[in-house]
Parts: sequence; structure tokens; C-alpha cells
Amino acid sequence: MSFKKVKAVKADKGFKIWDLLVYAIVALIAVAIFLAVFLTRDSSPLEGVRVYSRGELVFEYVFAKDEYKILGDGAEIAVEDGDGVLTVRVTTEDGYNELCVDKSGGVKVVSADCKNKDCVYIPEIRDNGGIIFCSPHGLRVVPFDFDPDDGIIIV
Repeated sequence: MSFKKVKAVKADKGFKIWDLLVYAIVALIAVAIFLAVFLTRDSSPLEGVRVYSRGELVFEYVFAKDEYKILGDGAEIAVEDGDGVLTVRVTTEDGYNELCVDKSGGVKVVSADCKNKDCVYIPEIRDNGGIIFCSPHGLRVVPFDFDPDDGIIIV
């Protein structure tokens, strides 16, 4: 590198106006994506939930009617009706998941026998914007009005 180039680099400012403009545009795009993701979330109250095991609908609960249906034969379903809480145990050949359905409008996985138990740490579903998924057991808990953006939920 010649001395002229070194002097030119030292005399040059750190940022040019075009650099700052590019950074501002990138920051605006990041803010727009953040707002699009978090402000368009469906937060309407939960009407009911469906539980799928390996893609097959096995359980359904309607909060307004306080009634449930055991559907399909892809999993063994055991239900205990407690005071304000419904405990649902979904057992397959891969293992079990235990769901706690709060009759006032919430669902959470409270116990599972899979390795990482990631589904147990997923927050409780209280609106139509949430989903619970257990990958090792192929369990999916979705609200009635759940609509994935791309229309595809991989099982």
C-alpha cells in the first residue's frame, strides 16, 4: 500500500452519508418485521383446543360447553375431571404427555417422558396465537381458530 493511500484512508471520515443511510434502512426494516410479527398475533380468547397425535386428531375440548370428545384410535386417552381442571394423558407407543386443561381457558403440558421435555416448558396456551408441540411423541395441541401463516405444520 502506498503512502498516498494510507494518508487518504487516515483523512477519510469513518462513515459517509450513504453508509448511514444504509444502516437506517436496515434498522427500519428490522423494526417493521418486529412489529409485523408481534402486532399481528391473534390474541382472541380460546374457544377450544384440538390434540393431534402423529397427525391424527385424538382429543378435542370446547371451553364454552365444558365438554370433550375422544376421537381416533392413534393414541390411548385417559381423562380425569377435577375441580376446574381437566387432566388428559395421551399415551402412544413412543411415550406419554399429560395435559392440564384449565376450564377457564388455558392448556399446558405438565408432564412428559421424552428426553428433553421441551413441550413441558412451552408457555400455556391462553389465546388463538399459541401452539404446543412435542416432537419426539408427535403431539400437537392447537386452538380451534389456529391458522399457521404458511398453512403447513410439519408433524
